[in-house]
Amino acid sequence: MDGTTKTFLEDFARRTAGHAMADSMASVSLTLVAADQQDRTVGVLAVTAPGTVIERALDHGYSDVEALTLSVAIGKVHGLAVADEARGQGIASTLMKRAWQVYEQLDYFLLYGSFETERALGSLYTGCGYGVHAAGQGFLLDRIGLPFGVNAGPDQCVFTRWRPRR
Repeated sequence: MDGTTKTFLEDFARRTAGHAMADSMASVSLTLVAADQQDRTVGVLAVTAPGTVIERALDHGYSDVEALTLSVAIGKVHGLAVADEARGQGIASTLMKRAWQVYEQLDYFLLYGSFETERALGSLYTGCGYGVHAAGQGFLLDRIGLPFGVNAGPDQCVFTRWRPRR
């Protein structure tokens, strides 16, 4: 990271440390809403700070500031929903691609999430540029210098999109 980015991240972490986790994380959340021509909501995507990753960092001895800094480097897709009558129109793909555009502009390293294997959504995510891991397979965060990873349950598939290395 260059000096400006590092300074921003450290300043953000210092300002949010000591606040309730929910309050700190609200400032780095993104909600995208798709509406039809009658202005009815037909799709929603929610991305938040990676609470599990932050907790694991704390468990591994990282300071509050270091752990909270991860909330402006990694985004977790917590929800993606499209109304039944709007499915098949590319709304989910558009929301996922737009989320990546936003987080890429903010210099995030990673956007990830998971889905239940029975939903068979792998092709949706791969079509949007995300890698999809096998059921139950997590991924390591060593690419960004963290000595741990994100796990997946046996009935979960994880999808990831990393910022290209520079």
